[in-house]
Amino acid sequence: MAVEGELRLRGWKAATSPADADILVVCGAPGHELASVCARVWSQMPGPRSRVTVDVTRDVSTALDSAADELGDDDAQRRDARARPTSMPQGLDEHSSVDHAGMDHPGMPGMDHSGMDHSDMPGMDHSGMATHDHTTMSGPSGIPLASGAPDRDGLEMDVLHVPLGPVLPHWHAGLVVDCVLHGDVIGQAEAKVLPAAGVPVGLPPDGSAGGEQRRVVVRNCDQAARVLALAGWPSAATRAQRIRDAALVGAALADLGAQLESLVRTVGRSRLLRWTLRGIPAAIGAVGSGEPVTVRERMLDLLREAAQSAGGASERHAASDVASQQELLRALPALIEGTDVATARLIIAAASLDTASLAISGAMRHE
Repeated sequence: MAVEGELRLRGWKAATSPADADILVVCGAPGHELASVCARVWSQMPGPRSRVTVDVTRDVSTALDSAADELGDDDAQRRDARARPTSMPQGLDEHSSVDHAGMDHPGMPGMDHSGMDHSDMPGMDHSGMATHDHTTMSGPSGIPLASGAPDRDGLEMDVLHVPLGPVLPHWHAGLVVDCVLHGDVIGQAEAKVLPAAGVPVGLPPDGSAGGEQRRVVVRNCDQAARVLALAGWPSAATRAQRIRDAALVGAALADLGAQLESLVRTVGRSRLLRWTLRGIPAAIGAVGSGEPVTVRERMLDLLREAAQSAGGASERHAASDVASQQELLRALPALIEGTDVATARLIIAAASLDTASLAISGAMRHE
């Protein structure tokens, strides 16, 4: 979040694929599998390029300055170009073959959406989402080939084994959903979170006055922005991200509450958003309720709770423990099976997954 906020302040754009990227920013300490994915992304980036790791929130600005300096260092770029392998790195695990080519996700953090309004809101477009393949068959240049299997109507359908994640825009960090695709419909799914190599340092917001209220605002706005971006409304997603960033740096909660109430009204009145998200079930019920709701209702509940928290009127919600997060992770596959990939991504985005706690618990088990 700190990196995304700093990008926006600098007017830098978040790349949508390695081919578009100049800088790779690795946040925290990835475990072995995620480190392999980072290596593959790095290998796909053209020069000039720079790679930095950010372990502490306060180091974000310094790290980005260092990366910009390295991009302008001709000698360093020549050395990097000479050291690059002529073929893809070998020995990377099964989660390193992610292909990001063709991803097009407008509304990425840090991108400029000035002049865009709701009337220009595009429909969902996830056709270019990155995937990688587990099939043993391959065509020319390693292009994976689909196998065949009976579809629900009894006819044979191409089947692909496709993991979604862990590197996708508007995606839970470290989450991998292994899917069996019948066309673009998910037949079977299994979800997991790749373990981290260590505990994050300097998690905001701190324990200062209003820290609990700020945590609710930050968490809920981040999650709502993810849903809005995937639904094809980047300007509304950017508004939620700006409120999240302001909460992180200590903006007055009363001001944030007024902005959130305005955002709730704008999002709630949208007929196009209602139509886009109609009938899509959320992974959990409404805030404070066990009743099933749609993704749209869940997202509006998140924004309303954030507005109430900023105004000091919301109930105190205990942090989710690892056991409940693991239960939610196990429940996700059943909810997305039978849906197309774009719908599944919306369901996953609306799920209140705390992948950080799951990644850390995974790291502890591996130790």
